[in-house]
Amino acid sequence: MSQVTVYVEDQQRALDFWAGKMGFTITRDMPYGENRWIEVEPPAGGTRLVVTKADPQWPTLVKDTPNYVLFHADDIVKTHEELAARGVEFTQAPTQQPWGWSAVFKDDEGNLFHLGQR
Repeated sequence: MSQVTVYVEDQQRALDFWAGKMGFTITRDMPYGENRWIEVEPPAGGTRLVVTKADPQWPTLVKDTPNYVLFHADDIVKTHEELAARGVEFTQAPTQQPWGWSAVFKDDEGNLFHLGQR
């Protein structure tokens, strides 16, 4: 998989979150119609996020329910501490699950994501 799309209301606010707080690299930021085509990549590389302006007529995800994007951490406790210190809001701190560790964080657009460690 090379890309996953994240729908947002404010592309600049989302870019500030992913590049600033999460430490992702901006790999593409260019005009795209009335909006922008923005791609960001995790610090260790891998699947890029495409930060796309959501159309107000599209259905939205169920609020307060994490989407199915899972980020991996080698040390979830350390990663949680580092991201929280940068201002990333966690709705669930790292907890032990039968399959490994899990945490949930919120971007500045209100989208929820999983952080996991096996």
